[in-house]
Amino acid sequence: MAAASHPLATRARRWAPWLAFALALAATVALVVVRGEELGALAELAPAAVAWLVAQQLLYLVAQSGRFHVVLVRFAHRTVGFVPWLRLFTIGRFLNLFVPQGGNVYRAVELRRRFGVGYQDFVAAFVNAPWLAMVLNLALGAVAVAALQPAAAIAGWPLWLVLAGATLLGAAAPFVALLVLPLVPDRWRPLAWLRARLREMVRATLESLRDRTYLARVFVWTLVSFVQASAMLWYGFAALGSPVGVAEAIAFYVLLQLATYFPVTPGNVGVQELAFGALAAGFGAAAVDGVVVSGLIRVTGVVALVLAALPMGGVEALRAARAGRGEAASAP
Repeated sequence: MAAASHPLATRARRWAPWLAFALALAATVALVVVRGEELGALAELAPAAVAWLVAQQLLYLVAQSGRFHVVLVRFAHRTVGFVPWLRLFTIGRFLNLFVPQGGNVYRAVELRRRFGVGYQDFVAAFVNAPWLAMVLNLALGAVAVAALQPAAAIAGWPLWLVLAGATLLGAAAPFVALLVLPLVPDRWRPLAWLRARLREMVRATLESLRDRTYLARVFVWTLVSFVQASAMLWYGFAALGSPVGVAEAIAFYVLLQLATYFPVTPGNVGVQELAFGALAAGFGAAAVDGVVVSGLIRVTGVVALVLAALPMGGVEALRAARAGRGEAASAP
C-alpha cells in the first residue's frame, strides 16, 4: 500500500508549489481588482523614479554579492577575486530566472573549474550565507526600530519585539533541528545524510563565529545591504504617494529577505505580494499599496539583473545551461 501511494506523494510534492502559486496569484489579482481605484498612483509614477529604483537594485546586487563573497572565501579556503565572483553571482541570479536552481549549479561548476572550490565547500557557504544574513538582518531590524521608532507596532505588537523574537528563532533553528533529527530513525538514508550535513554545517558555523575578522566583514556588508535596501523600499512607497516610516521600511525589507530564503511558489510570485499587502494592512495602510510596491520592487529588480547580466555573458550561460539540461534529459 505504501509503495502504491509513493507516486501520488511524488506528484503532490511536484505540483504543490504551483498550486500555491495559482492560489496566491488569484488572491493578489482579486485584491488589486477590488481596490483598483487605489492604483492611480502607479500610472502617475515618474520614469525618473523607476530609473532610480533600478539603480538602487544594481547597488543592492553588488552588496548581496559582497556579503556572499566573504562567506564563500571563508568556507572554501580559496582565493576568489571579488570581480570574478560578482560576475558568477550575477549570472547565477540571471540563470535562476529561467532555469530553476540552474544559477546555483553554474556557480558551483565554475568555482570548481576556475578556482578549485569543492562542491561541498560551496554548499556549506550556500547554506551558511543566507542563514547568517537572515539572523543579522533580523537583529539589525530589532535594534534600528527600537532606537529610531520604538512605538512602531504591527497588529498591536511592538515591532522591535517581534523582530527580536524572530532573531532568536532564526538563530536557534539549525541547533533545534540538530537536536530533533536524532529522534528520527536512521533507516531512511536521505535523513541520515541530512543529519550528517547539518551537523557539519553547525560545526563549521560555530568555528567561523570565532573568527572576528570574518564576522566584522560579514556584518559590514550586511549593514550596507540593510541600510541601502530599506531606503530603497521607503523610496518605493514614497514614489507611489504612500510614504511609510523608517520602522515600516525596515519591516518590509526583513520580510523581503525572508521571502527570498523561504520560497513557497516559484520566485514567491503571489506569496510575496500577499505578504507585503498583509504587512501594509498591519501597519494601518492600504493592503494594495504593499502589493503594488512588491510588484514594483520585483520588476525593477529583474530589469537591473538583466542589465547587469547581459554584458557579463548571461545569454551565453543561459544557452549552455539549457543545452546541458537537454543533453541530460536525452542521455540513456
